[in-house]
Amino acid sequence: MRKAYRLAGWIVVWLTALFFLQNGVQKVIGTAQMVDMFRELGYPDWFRIAVGLLETAGAVGLAIPRFTLRAAAAMAVLMAGAAASEAMAGRTFEVLLPAQWLIVHVLILYARIRIRRAAAKKPD
Repeated sequence: MRKAYRLAGWIVVWLTALFFLQNGVQKVIGTAQMVDMFRELGYPDWFRIAVGLLETAGAVGLAIPRFTLRAAAAMAVLMAGAAASEAMAGRTFEVLLPAQWLIVHVLILYARIRIRRAAAKKPD
């Protein structure tokens, strides 16, 4: 049963990483939807590219077990900023998407911290 939970957890992490890899690449290459969204929020193009690069790096970090904890923390901060940006722009409904991803990243953080603590308590 423990293996099934572990596998399910990694599936969530990998699917999250795939989402952010795809989303980050869209921001970097400047798809019309991403360009329009950042302009509506009042951000310049360089900021869209920077966020895209951070999302892409975060996605890669999530997929590598050694970096999952740090990547989830960084992505949680990024999603908190995204939710705040949407809220400050008065886009109440649009706040839900980054808020949802913020929760996912916090859950990944929680799980990784618990796994590390359990591993530290194991006698060798």
